[in-house]
Amino acid sequence: MIRYKIAKDIGSALFYLHLDCKPYILQRDIKPRNILLDENFHAKLADFGLSRIANPDNNAVLQTTVVGSAEEHVDVQTTAVGTEGYIDPQCKKGGKVRFNCPSNVYSFGIVLLEIACRGKRREETCGLYRNKGDVVEAADTRLEIGADFERREMERLIILGLWCSAFETQHRPTMQKAMDVLECNAPLPDHNFITNSALASSDHDASGASTANI
Repeated sequence: MIRYKIAKDIGSALFYLHLDCKPYILQRDIKPRNILLDENFHAKLADFGLSRIANPDNNAVLQTTVVGSAEEHVDVQTTAVGTEGYIDPQCKKGGKVRFNCPSNVYSFGIVLLEIACRGKRREETCGLYRNKGDVVEAADTRLEIGADFERREMERLIILGLWCSAFETQHRPTMQKAMDVLECNAPLPDHNFITNSALASSDHDASGASTANI
């Protein structure tokens, strides 16, 4: 399934930025328009104009200041940046915020849902899942099971998108866990966890954009 492969490519890029890149980098503007595809549908994460270096613990934005001849790195709080619809709701509570890795994970989750479901809002997919309906019904109607996607891959992609885009930071997976789901067939949280935790405050739905170009 091409869309599943695109999701893995995007996840691999974030995994590298969060875990392998030194210094760690927080991208801060993950959205379909910043994902480029080549002729073989290999996805590349682009536009790092809003990105920032993360602190050594990789959990917040750093600011570099020069003191005399030495550089000092300090944790900073910033105003919420990014694109409406993909910004972590925890970064929109007013005033200054600490942008961190889970903020990128939230944006990744919204992108996953759009890859799978195209223009449907997150709350529609949440409703299907909460009522134990078939979340694959939320998939892009232009796709056909068997011809365009495997049901199990689509289901896992949608549920992972819901998990990553959980309203509360502590309910989201790390990029390590997200990639384990995409690449290693790792188990997803059970229905009760997604329903009671990851779907909490789903009225803060942020997926209003369309993925017509994906």
